[in-house]
Amino acid sequence: MFDFNLKNYGFLQLIVCIVLNIMGLIFIQSSVGERIYSFMSQLGISIASLIICILISFLNLKKVMERYYLFVIVSVFALLLVQITGTAYGRNSIRWIRIPFVSMEIQPSEFAKLFLILFMSKYIEKLDIMINKFGNLLKVLTYYFLQFILIFIQPNLSSSLILTMIFIGMLFASKLKLKWFAIFGGIVFISFMLVYSSVRFGFIDNVPFLRDYQKNRITSFFVRTEKNEAQYQQENAVIAIGSGKVTGKGINNDSPNSVKNGNWLAEAQNDFIFAVVGEEVGFVGSLIIILLYIFLIISCISTASKQREYYKTLICVGVAVWVGVQTFINIGVATSLMPNTGVPLPFFSQGGSSLLSVYMGIGFVLNIRRETRI
Repeated sequence: MFDFNLKNYGFLQLIVCIVLNIMGLIFIQSSVGERIYSFMSQLGISIASLIICILISFLNLKKVMERYYLFVIVSVFALLLVQITGTAYGRNSIRWIRIPFVSMEIQPSEFAKLFLILFMSKYIEKLDIMINKFGNLLKVLTYYFLQFILIFIQPNLSSSLILTMIFIGMLFASKLKLKWFAIFGGIVFISFMLVYSSVRFGFIDNVPFLRDYQKNRITSFFVRTEKNEAQYQQENAVIAIGSGKVTGKGINNDSPNSVKNGNWLAEAQNDFIFAVVGEEVGFVGSLIIILLYIFLIISCISTASKQREYYKTLICVGVAVWVGVQTFINIGVATSLMPNTGVPLPFFSQGGSSLLSVYMGIGFVLNIRRETRI
């Protein structure tokens, strides 16, 4: 079941993930202050996630992928379970399910990203060039859309969009012809213009599939005079990042001018943790962290480029897009480049499901790199 060949093992990739995780723990501790339980909980999850990542990296991947269809079955079942027995866990959306007999909740939408990558990689490989047949492409879209809609109705717009970007990224790496991307691109452009027009002309309130808080966030982004709590959060995040200047105010600083210390940032340990980074370690520290993410993404793409087996290439591309898009959105929200949305920063933000699922994704990339014959 396990293969412990270390010849081509991606030690540097794993070290970068651990460094990011440790940095995340430091900034989480700084964000939560005396709420030591939050830090200890994340520390325990970090250790468990790292162990699982390493174990996955030594699995016999060929055997695991023989039953690739189980990934989509488990994903859909878990997402359906959210609709039946899910909890809001103190938030606006029902996204979590409780694990019986233990005080733990998991967020299936986080694992759906990984399961989509694993299922689609093998399914697209089996279709090969025949993916360009309309019937086959429709099947691929159906498998994706089933998971997309189950996440979207929680509601979880951000995760459904990340799932979409992962799916598109994998299609780009597949043998799908460019004509299909032209069609998809046209649909995306029309959709964007419809959303923008609905905001500009006041029709967004009539959009039935968006919740009120989602409409408010979209409106406040496109029309900056339409202030709401989400917009103020982003403005505070930008102030925090700017106040850090070149080298920051120092980790765990007690500065009375600190945005974080003044409790002006909601979810500072999660959605807006990059604002804490900017304030405490400044431009230099923020740049180092961004460069670590860039290295991790490039290393996934590099591993993908060396594969002879089609599905392995698609897995690496999927994980690269996942980490890249999620990182971009989180930092984009904190710097007010994107509408406010709850997306965790990979390896950094507090949240067990996000951390474990990303570690698992990297575990599969490490597995593929280990088996690469260079």
